[in-house]
Amino acid sequence: MKFFDYFKGRIKYISLILFCSVLNAGVLLIYQCEVEPVLYALVIYLCFLLVCGGIDFYQQRKKHRILKHYAPFSEAPISTLIQEKDLVRCDYQALLEGVTEEIQKERSEQNTQNKELSDFYTLWVHQIKTPIAALQLLLQTDPEKISDMKSELFKIDRYVDIILGYLRMENINQDLEFQHYPLEIMVKQAVRKYAPLFIKSHLSLKMEHLDISVLTDEKWLVFVIEQLLSNAIKYTPSGEIRIFADRQESDGIRSTRLYLQDTGIGIHPEDLPRIFERSFTGYNGRMDKKASGLGLYLCNTILKKLGHSISVDSIPKEGTTVTILFQENLNY
Repeated sequence: MKFFDYFKGRIKYISLILFCSVLNAGVLLIYQCEVEPVLYALVIYLCFLLVCGGIDFYQQRKKHRILKHYAPFSEAPISTLIQEKDLVRCDYQALLEGVTEEIQKERSEQNTQNKELSDFYTLWVHQIKTPIAALQLLLQTDPEKISDMKSELFKIDRYVDIILGYLRMENINQDLEFQHYPLEIMVKQAVRKYAPLFIKSHLSLKMEHLDISVLTDEKWLVFVIEQLLSNAIKYTPSGEIRIFADRQESDGIRSTRLYLQDTGIGIHPEDLPRIFERSFTGYNGRMDKKASGLGLYLCNTILKKLGHSISVDSIPKEGTTVTILFQENLNY
């Protein structure tokens, strides 16, 4: 801080003191006081002004240096750096501390999101390398294995869908279009996409009681059903997958449940409370070595944003039932 900058900030107070000093001298001269004591008094006022101004300039320069080095590096509260006693300055200080706290909170959330994205990209790149490497190997060893190549390409397409869904999920509220959509049409869209995997895995499929409409967003619900179907096929070596729905009405609330039931390897009871956590793979995922732990996390997050809910019941070696609950208030 330069003295000129300080002077501009204190010019009102300095002018007031000088004016009062001159006014006092004028009053004394009017009452015919001798000039020498009047000048002596003016010198005392001037010395007092210089001493107090020097002390105040030193204090203000010290605060200026502290504040200049404070932002944006220090996370300590401003009150620990500068102690204010003036009421208005204390109010400004409290306001600045509130703003600083919000900035630090947003910065922390942004860092967390960036880390999650970085982890996700790393995992996604690692996963997509596997089918690409498999395709390269097939082309080198047996170019005629068209079905195997299609299977690997399907995996790549699925991984791309996952990362696109993950990226778009942050702005999902801007992309929602709620209408009444038939469950049967949405389920058939997902089943049609995974038909080659049903055939390759020799799994049977049953779809029953799906002639029900629900209030939802078609694109995002189909994405969820696709992820659930993918998991069901992946962890069902043999048997069947059954998709059905039911509806109940009570006290003006219409509840519709969509069930995806498989006869696969099931989920261990100790893993069930954590299956919707991001990157949690559980016992089955560790055995598979390729599980990302993102499918059910995405499903749960998206369904919450849609106003729906999801639950999973499973018995190891017998199968898993995933339930999506749609609720609609009929009184509105």
